[in-house]
Amino acid sequence: MVTNVPKTWINYLQMLGDVLILNASVALALTIRQDWVYFIANRDLHIMALIFFSIITLFFFNFYGLYSTVNKDWTDIIAAVFASLIFLSLAVAAFSYVIPNYVFPRRVLFTFICLFGPSVALWRWILLLIERRITPAKRVIIVATEGEIPSLVDKLNGKHIFLGAISEQQKHNAAYPNLGTFTEAEEIFKTYAPDIVLISGSLPEEIKSNIVLLGLTFPCTLYVVPNIYEIMVGQSTIDQFQDTPVLQIRFNHKPETEIIKRMLDCLVAIFVLIITLPITLLAALAIKLTSPGPVFYTQERVGRQNKRFMLYKFRTMVHNAEAATGPVLSSENDKRVTKVGRILRATRIDELPQLINVLKGDMSIVGPRPERPVFVERYKKEVPGYAYRHVIDAGITGLAQVSGKYSTSPEDKLRYDLLYAKGASPLFDLRIMLQTIKVVFSRDKAS
Repeated sequence: MVTNVPKTWINYLQMLGDVLILNASVALALTIRQDWVYFIANRDLHIMALIFFSIITLFFFNFYGLYSTVNKDWTDIIAAVFASLIFLSLAVAAFSYVIPNYVFPRRVLFTFICLFGPSVALWRWILLLIERRITPAKRVIIVATEGEIPSLVDKLNGKHIFLGAISEQQKHNAAYPNLGTFTEAEEIFKTYAPDIVLISGSLPEEIKSNIVLLGLTFPCTLYVVPNIYEIMVGQSTIDQFQDTPVLQIRFNHKPETEIIKRMLDCLVAIFVLIITLPITLLAALAIKLTSPGPVFYTQERVGRQNKRFMLYKFRTMVHNAEAATGPVLSSENDKRVTKVGRILRATRIDELPQLINVLKGDMSIVGPRPERPVFVERYKKEVPGYAYRHVIDAGITGLAQVSGKYSTSPEDKLRYDLLYAKGASPLFDLRIMLQTIKVVFSRDKAS
């Protein structure tokens, strides 16, 4: 999702380059297709259109995080470019239909996209190399229990220098640099002067409070992995009892919001089912011709308030895949997945039948992914607070899917699900739906 990071000079350079490449691609497309006569005859209208296209490009590039790229992988950047190009193409086509006496020829549009896509991708790759080279790496200290430190270290990337960890006890033979104990935190901050301090949310409140106060004293940025209580407190409404300030904690479940969400779900489901009908028919034919067994696959899942329902999907595995093993979570390189199934999963086409579940009211377009009962019971025992994800409707996509990865842990997926439940709204749903388009181009995103 979009992060509220202040813009730097390189971000403004990105914006300028994007607009220049856009306009140069249009000019070159007109030259190749020899449509300059038409352009000159409608010069004022074309100039207005180019301004509109530039604004649309900047909007979607910013929405998909292309002006906050220092910590992003190249695959995430290129996926954002592809997703933005889809909406830019739609905007160009819409402009041609809405504005009287204006037509952007389809042959020019196709040539423009073929020029703009690779050009802006090359420009972004060059800028990414420059940005990574000139941006100094951040010095990081992790404050966590001994068992949590390895997983938090894995979250750091090439733009971070791991100085070491502060834990409950100092171990000189640990697999990571151990700087000292919680009681020695102030001296450690003075000695190492970290840029970033990453704090585990499972630490006792007294320790977290002490670290936060130290972080306010020293010039460093603090990040806390939130626990369930902190997620509930975040964005709470400030109220008061007499002269005592209090925080009102509740999920955003207003009746009118629920009605709007349901209407949006049905409209989106019907629209997507109609426009993807050719894709659906081709997928069904491909499954039937390449693998014995039914086209569709149904599986019991757990939804809102623990209500069970049958979820519909295109079959992507061999028939009776769990006959010998019983319920098993699918892995990234699962050998049970068919060749056609891999394509359907990679493009998320296998999820399309779930739009029927949406129309039936089993689930929503946006919400926590519904899990199988056997795994729900397991996670309830292993992940504290897992049951709280069932306070809202399950969804085809969700915050965990657009923000996480395929390998994201159940604990982190739960955090995303609760963050969504806390701030759920039709506008938030729309943002997640648009972000889902980018996920289609990202192989490592959460499933």
